[in-house]
Amino acid sequence: MAGADERATVLLVEDDDDTRSSIAEFLEEEGYHAVGAANGEDAQAYLRQSPPPACIVLDLMMPVMDGWTLASLMRDGHLPQIPIVVITAADAHWGYPAEPGQVLRKPVNAERLLRLVKALSDTDSQGAQQRKPRATQ
Repeated sequence: MAGADERATVLLVEDDDDTRSSIAEFLEEEGYHAVGAANGEDAQAYLRQSPPPACIVLDLMMPVMDGWTLASLMRDGHLPQIPIVVITAADAHWGYPAEPGQVLRKPVNAERLLRLVKALSDTDSQGAQQRKPRATQ
């Protein structure tokens, strides 16, 4: 198996500890380096202090800072723009900050999640480390 520096990093933003742990374990078993964040604020801190991940698996309904707010900070240039896979129990009428094909309803289908993460990580592997936020910290 590849070393930690060679694996694509996936930032997993999910407030439910059990869900975050099981998805992280699944991604690790599939060869990814999974980094967990319990809410958008923790994810924001990670994105400001660490190299950008290949993609983000993002829950929407979370305490402290929800997924919509985190996605809006990326879209508005305050954080690096990273491809997003949304995992949610939220109804579609709330709107999703990702392409329709990149939204998974809970409970999450692990194989579909893996396909999306792989597609986004493979597409992004060359440029992820070069992204910088437009706004200063």
